[in-house]
Amino acid sequence: MKALICLMLSLFAAGNVWAEERILALSPHACEMLYAIGAGSQLVGSADYCDFPAEANKLPRVGSHQRINVEAALRLKPDAAVVLNRNVGGVAQLEAMGVRIVNSNPVDFTTMFSDILKLGALSGHRQSAAALVGKLKRRLQQVRSLPRRDTALFYEVWHDPMLTAGGPSFISQLIHEAGGRNVFETIDIESPHVSVESVIRARPEVIVIPQENRDIEARKAFWEQWLGQGTVRFIAINPDLLHRPG
Repeated sequence: MKALICLMLSLFAAGNVWAEERILALSPHACEMLYAIGAGSQLVGSADYCDFPAEANKLPRVGSHQRINVEAALRLKPDAAVVLNRNVGGVAQLEAMGVRIVNSNPVDFTTMFSDILKLGALSGHRQSAAALVGKLKRRLQQVRSLPRRDTALFYEVWHDPMLTAGGPSFISQLIHEAGGRNVFETIDIESPHVSVESVIRARPEVIVIPQENRDIEARKAFWEQWLGQGTVRFIAINPDLLHRPG
């Protein structure tokens, strides 16, 4: 009996009891989180745009964050699937076939940290997940300790139609934590449509343009004709750095 108790305690201490060994990461941020906590070898499939780290490109893709190819997914014999939410097409069918469904759709730093811990529990990597959360919290605190400038910033999510980041968005929180002020933070929509006139009235000091299938120089020229040359600073950025919480 003592030997059995010791064995059980050692297994629990290892943090890998009942860990799911075959996981589908069906959103880019979930894929990145699982690799970051050391669970990459347990991934058997992914979704479109799951391309970081480079190793993730080797995983078979079985759909997108909106719809799953159920037949292709089941061929991979998954134990669990990490999805944005249960409204994703194909989730109900996977669950009916015995696949454990785990939601992950972080909307702020709090839910991002909790989702990392949740995926750590799912994969049996609790300690590395906790270590990653601790590291991220320390980095966030370092940023918060810097002097705030409250720089007025316009984030051009897309230009046709023109979309930006509203107050409830994760991007808006990132802008705030970095010491900036999202000029459309008072709009209570995650990705609202805005007009050129409303951007002019907001008088941004900085315009951030994601480098995603667009001509950055053309976008700069467009805004300079409305706001004037030299009045605004432009920053072009890889959108994956801001659009994927993790």
